[in-house]
Amino acid sequence: MIFGDFYGCSVSVGRIQRLGYMRRTEMGQRPIALTPDQSPQHRLGYAIRTLREARGLSMRQLADKTFVSHSKVQRWENGARPPKDRGEVDLIDQALGSGGYLVELWQQIGRSVAEPNHVSDAVPHVSDTSASLATALSQAAASDGEGIFVPRRLDDGTVVLVALDRRALLRAGVGVSAAVAVAGFPEPASAAVAEDPFGFARSATESWSGLRLSRPAPEFGVDWHALLPGGRSMLGSQLSLQVHSARAEGGRVIVSMPDQRRAEDFLVRPHRSLLVGAVDTGGVSKFYALDGRVARTKLKRAGGVCEVVAPAAYELDDLTYGIMWAVSNYDDALQADDQLLSETRSDLRAYERLSASAVSREAAPGLNAVAHMWLGSDFCARHILRALPDLPTTPAFWTREQRGEEASAWMVFDHKFPYLRQTTKALGSTSTRAFCIPEDVVRSSPRHERILLFLAVALMESMGIQAQLTADPAYEAVEGFVVAPGREAVIANWVRGDGMWHVDVTARPSIVREFTTAARDVDAGSITAASTAAGRLRALSQYLELPWSWLIERCNQLARYGSSGLIQSRSRLVSAGGIDAACTYVGSLPADR
Repeated sequence: MIFGDFYGCSVSVGRIQRLGYMRRTEMGQRPIALTPDQSPQHRLGYAIRTLREARGLSMRQLADKTFVSHSKVQRWENGARPPKDRGEVDLIDQALGSGGYLVELWQQIGRSVAEPNHVSDAVPHVSDTSASLATALSQAAASDGEGIFVPRRLDDGTVVLVALDRRALLRAGVGVSAAVAVAGFPEPASAAVAEDPFGFARSATESWSGLRLSRPAPEFGVDWHALLPGGRSMLGSQLSLQVHSARAEGGRVIVSMPDQRRAEDFLVRPHRSLLVGAVDTGGVSKFYALDGRVARTKLKRAGGVCEVVAPAAYELDDLTYGIMWAVSNYDDALQADDQLLSETRSDLRAYERLSASAVSREAAPGLNAVAHMWLGSDFCARHILRALPDLPTTPAFWTREQRGEEASAWMVFDHKFPYLRQTTKALGSTSTRAFCIPEDVVRSSPRHERILLFLAVALMESMGIQAQLTADPAYEAVEGFVVAPGREAVIANWVRGDGMWHVDVTARPSIVREFTTAARDVDAGSITAASTAAGRLRALSQYLELPWSWLIERCNQLARYGSSGLIQSRSRLVSAGGIDAACTYVGSLPADR
């Protein structure tokens, strides 16, 4: 049955009935009959096939991902021989991204063998199986597969899967949910309002573009999986969340968890998790977050109810979301490559004996983009510290960070905050650091990234480093440098470069002249020029379109508790010291003129 075309995408429907499910086939192929209601084995096979097709995988590709033969995948899908053990079904579940759903179906096979004459209410009928697949199938929309499948129950009770062509949707610029709505079908169950009782998912996804929330099925104690977006180098990060009702008492928020066992099981797991409290403020909820590991230490039990107290400073807004976004992205990526990164850093130490080097990312194969960033930043910092004492006059610094993603490294990478302290001590006086941030970069940056950029500059100002700013895009291509005007220059660039780093120490007249001119131009025409640090930061907040009084108030609140209770780093290469120092400084500034 064909529903027609919309946005250039054909919409076909395959009926799922007790008589059998005829899967969608291409022209000229014979349909293969599946009978998911025949037995738990067939139900599992039906689910594996449906998810595999939603992922755009052939049987042979799934076999490669799960380290088995093509014929074995065939036997899984036709119900002849289900996966032999939990390890095997775990591999299938991970390869198809079903969030534990296939494991649950596999466990039903064991129950049916143990109790062959007992029909459990927990074992779903075909229609229930189709509805349960909604979450797992909707996750396939983010994969490279061509098919997106949306379950729908017709008026006569028949459940169908609507098959949409994913690539056509993407070419048309239409989101899955929007396309489904246009077609007249309901969104997948993960987006249902009934499953978002506090309005958290709606509020969060409307506030922060790119944030993706999904309901796990089965949930295993997790209310939401949150996928934080990546960036130009960031890779994205995943959090597990529990959301509970909470009440505000003074400067505290008390989160109540009625199911003690579920709360404890969630918080004891080693993965990154977040406990979210929803406080009703006249029909509109405010949300407060606490790192799962911190929440575990604060858990109190009273009358079968668990309670956790969080500071009101941890309210979810652009400040706290930005911090979580930066820390979790950098932390996860660096922790993932920890051993290889350490080995690579040792291998590349030979370059420290050279006064000049330009090292490509190919010198560190296998490392992710964030690990390359960290290596470049670390090497450039040590290069400058080695060269700084030999400069003949007080230098001017030039840095290439333009966005919060790049600038947050000053507050998050473990070596950056100490580097600022060391350079300040080595110079023994105030210095200047210039930025080039064109207006179009500001306009294209989300608010939480602009806040991170502001905090990075504030960290420098707190140490006596006077920040200068030009909006002239002509200076975007200038490399990071330290210049003793008219005398000598130190090149140290790792931001937006062709490789991991480019460093040099040179007295070449043309280069020294270029850097001296750039530094003097920005010094003479800085758009944040003022006689005090507070004045420069106020001008910066105006340029970045950030409310000055709000920044001071929120930073002051957060500084009292620190950011580690909001989100804790796990990598030894990530530190919260810079974030806390920046918030403390901003919170101490005068809110009035």
